Amino acid sequence: MRIRFLKLKDWLLMTVMGALGLTGCHSAKETAQNPAEPEQEKTEVTPRNEMALMYGVPTMDFVLKGRVINTDGQGVGGMQVILVNTRVDLSPEEMYEDNPMVQEYIKDASDTTDAEGYFSCHMQDVPTDIHHVIVRDIDGEKNEAYVDQMVQVNFADGEQTEERRGWRMGTRTKDVDITVFKKSESR
Repeated sequence: MRIRFLKLKDWLLMTVMGALGLTGCHSAKETAQNPAEPEQEKTEVTPRNEMALMYGVPTMDFVLKGRVINTDGQGVGGMQVILVNTRVDLSPEEMYEDNPMVQEYIKDASDTTDAEGYFSCHMQDVPTDIHHVIVRDIDGEKNEAYVDQMVQVNFADGEQTEERRGWRMGTRTKDVDITVFKKSESR
């Protein structure tokens, strides 16, 4: 009776673990190195063979480069460009909060335009085509006053600058010009 109970317990445990994706696996490399088992044909372990052993979420690096320009086509300095992660649901107004997490995020995924309006920012996220970019005026009246805005950038047609390897889907780079409007201008 005890053996039946243990077999039932093991079967239930393995069923639950299998449903959760927690299965026991080993690579061909480990099998070939285990002297207790009969020697099997040695297989070269490549990233493709080991893909089944990995457990996680695919990620991709996104690099956004470009220029912030006004309606006259001139570069605008002193603008903060923030490449927004798909899991972050913040508006341009909420990015001003003194929340330490927001400030840390801004530090990692943003850049401030130089005098000619050029910027470059970087972020790691799940592979997706559309990302939001928040552009906000952080120097006030120095560059005239511009309206804070959120725009969408499609990375689908961006350049794949680093190739995929395992769960890391590489790096995609996109060059854009973002037009901002003066507060005095009507849209």
